[in-house]
Amino acid sequence: MLKKIQVPLDGSQLAEMALPIAMSLARASNATLCLVSVAGGKPGDLINSDSELYLEETSSSLNQNGFSSCFHVGTGPAAHSIVRIAKGEDVDMIMMTTRGRSGIARGILGSVTDAVISETSIPVYVVRSDNAPDSKHLAHDSGIIVPLDGSELAETALDDAIVLAESSLSPIYLVRVVDDGADSDVRDVAGAYLDRLAERLARRKILAIPELINGDPGESIIRAMNRHPGAVVVMTSRGAGGITRWMRGSVADCLIQRAPGPVVIVSPNQPAVLGSVIH
Repeated sequence: MLKKIQVPLDGSQLAEMALPIAMSLARASNATLCLVSVAGGKPGDLINSDSELYLEETSSSLNQNGFSSCFHVGTGPAAHSIVRIAKGEDVDMIMMTTRGRSGIARGILGSVTDAVISETSIPVYVVRSDNAPDSKHLAHDSGIIVPLDGSELAETALDDAIVLAESSLSPIYLVRVVDDGADSDVRDVAGAYLDRLAERLARRKILAIPELINGDPGESIIRAMNRHPGAVVVMTSRGAGGITRWMRGSVADCLIQRAPGPVVIVSPNQPAVLGSVIH
């Protein structure tokens, strides 16, 4: 289960959109919320004393509502400071929006969030500020979607998907996308792979539902999210296609920018949860 969730904040309502989701997960897992703000030197940034007061007030409010919390004020480059504090606090997940105080100029994917994803091996739960769920739709009981391509790299997302699924008693949808022109042999192999994986997860008392889909990977995963409203995608930043197809800037980047719900990006630098035995 999750023990500690980090939420980077900058004093803006946009950044705070990640808090309700973090609180929902923390309540389900009895996790501590670790609040982080980075004091900067640019116009509009919070200075050190303002950051500390802001985080202290936010942390106090969380404590009064029954949550365990801590807070840290970092300095220097925002992404590097967020990652360094997350490592020092041994957090299980970083939860942040793709826009912060300065909107498109600094906070959107391609800047702070993108840099955090690049630098850390800790899963990053990305909430887009324009489609953050409201307080009435925070549960993940609609399911956890895990895109897979047959590689061990893609399977490294399963550990974190299992944590979220167990926290909300929700199913995991194992999604495999094949090209529109794929022949029956390719489809049979892909389907058998998903079935074997689902069976192994079932032995761990985890409900896993295979879904074989034709089409473009990004568009197909978005369609899967539309079929399961409220579901969260948990995926690695790269898979079997490595740099050419699955990495950040391709499928994961497409989903963060366009998906109808949150996306959790997991570093592929972790050992696969089930290993090569499933192949």
